[in-house]
Amino acid sequence: MLSESQKQRLINAAIFAPSADNSQPFQFHWQNDNTLALWIDPKRSGKASDNRFVLSDIALGAVIENIIICAESFPLSTQVEYFPEGEQNELFVACIYFLPSEQALNDADNLVDEIPKRCTDRRFPFKGPIKTQSIELLTNAAKQRDCDLLSFTGKKSIKAVLPVIQKAETIRFKSQILHQELFSTVHFGNPNAEEGMPISVLAIEKPAQPLFKQMKKWSVMNFMNRIGGAAILGFRSVRIPILLSPALVLITMTGKDRLNVIKAGRAIQRVWLQASQQGLSVQPYAAPGIFSLGYIACENEFKAQLDAIAQQMHSIVNSSNDSKGNYGLMFLRIGYNKPVVQRSNRRSFDSFVKK
Repeated sequence: MLSESQKQRLINAAIFAPSADNSQPFQFHWQNDNTLALWIDPKRSGKASDNRFVLSDIALGAVIENIIICAESFPLSTQVEYFPEGEQNELFVACIYFLPSEQALNDADNLVDEIPKRCTDRRFPFKGPIKTQSIELLTNAAKQRDCDLLSFTGKKSIKAVLPVIQKAETIRFKSQILHQELFSTVHFGNPNAEEGMPISVLAIEKPAQPLFKQMKKWSVMNFMNRIGGAAILGFRSVRIPILLSPALVLITMTGKDRLNVIKAGRAIQRVWLQASQQGLSVQPYAAPGIFSLGYIACENEFKAQLDAIAQQMHSIVNSSNDSKGNYGLMFLRIGYNKPVVQRSNRRSFDSFVKK
C-alpha cells in the first residue's frame, strides 16, 4: 500500500513530463492505494497537430516513464496496462499497478533526480563534441523502451536531414490552422502562465519579440509569408540552431498505432533524462515525425508537402543500417550549454486530478 507521501511524489514526477507547447494534456485518478489511472484531458488535446491524440500519447508516454522511474527509486515494481477499456474509451490511456520490490536500483540507472531538471533549451549555439559513450547511453535508453535511436554527429550527416526538419517546421507558419494553434499557446504578457509558453522560454532575441508578437495575427503572418516570412522563421528556428549544434538524434519506432506512439513517448523521455544526466542540453523538433504519420488536420493545400515529408522521413529511417524502426518520431538537438534559467511552468497539483 502506498503512503500519501509516495502518491504525491509520483504525481509530482508525472507533472514534470514534457508535452507539446506545454499543453499538459494529462489527468490522474487513484483507483485504490496501489493503482493509478492515467487519462488524456479532453480540454487540452485533439487539436490539429494532435489529431488521433499523437502528441497527447507522446506526453502520456513521458508521464508513464516519469512515474515508473520515480516508483523504482522507492523501490517499487510496476505493471502497466495500456487502454484498459479498449476502443470504448480512447481517453483512458493506462493503469499503473504498484507492487513491493526488494531490488534496489543501480546508481547508473537512477534517473529520478533528472526529472525536475529536464527542460527544453532553445538557445544556441550548443557546444561539443558529444562523446561516443554518451551517444551509446542515449541509444540504450531508447532500446530499453522498444525503440531505436539514430545519431547524426557530423556536419555532413546533419545537413542531410536538416531540410526535412526545416520544411516541416516552416509549415507551422504557412498553415493558418497550425499557426493559430501554435500562437494560442504563447503568452506575451504573462511570464508566470501555468501552461503554454511565456515568450521568455522561446529564446527569441528581444529586438525581434515585438515583431513576433505581431505575427500572432494571421493577417500579419499571411502578409509576411508572401515575402518569405515562414522561410525566414524556419531558417532562424531550425537551420541556425541545428547547424550550431554538435549533434542530432532521432527516436524511431516500429509501428504507428497508439501503443507504439506511447512507448515512443516513454523512450523520448528516457533518452531526454539520460541526456540531462550526461550534462547535455536538448531541444526537440517534433513536426517532421508527427507530420510523417499522416494524422495532421490542416488545409488540403499542404497535403503534397506533408506527403513529401513522410517520404523523406521514411528514407532517413530506412537508409540507416543501424535502424530497426520504421517511423522516425522526434528529432532532438543536443549539445552542451549553461543551465537554463527561463523554464515553462506547471499547473497546480489539484488541477490534474480527474473529477
